[in-house]
Amino acid sequence: MSVQKLRLKANHTWKSKPGYSICVLDRGLVRFDCPSDWIIEPDEGAVHLHDQKPCVESCDLGVSIFRMPAEFVRELSLEDTLRDTLGAERKVYEQSEIHRIDRGDLEVAWLEQKYRDAEYDRDARFRVALARGPALCLISMNYWSSRAAALEGVWDEVLRTLQMGMRVEDPTKGPVVN
Repeated sequence: MSVQKLRLKANHTWKSKPGYSICVLDRGLVRFDCPSDWIIEPDEGAVHLHDQKPCVESCDLGVSIFRMPAEFVRELSLEDTLRDTLGAERKVYEQSEIHRIDRGDLEVAWLEQKYRDAEYDRDARFRVALARGPALCLISMNYWSSRAAALEGVWDEVLRTLQMGMRVEDPTKGPVVN
């Protein structure tokens, strides 16, 4: 994936709350709001957003899109697939129940893990969401527990503003509003 920042036209239709910018992936296949001052870095098949220069202290919010046949996406169990994405590299001492968000054609399942980072001997948090729309979108966020209060609102805003399948012909104008 590549990252491109564009100057919006005066009559654009994009809307986000103050302090946030709109992140649009693959011409609107995935769209969400993120803090305006976060650093966006493309990666192989993903985009990573950081609250500061990437380092051991930064929060890492990762977003990946998986294109699959529509019938496969519809039949997939979000909860089972979400559980299957969880690796064994973290020594989890607490895991939340799976939270669900259903908004029209968008379904999201997410959970949080609390774990002790062995390398730094610190408590950390890992949140992961799987969203179903015209494709599957995996969103993850990793951060130190001591920073949870400042970062969990970002997670909430990403999920609150998440949209999938909104075709955007001209990203400087925004989506067509009827």
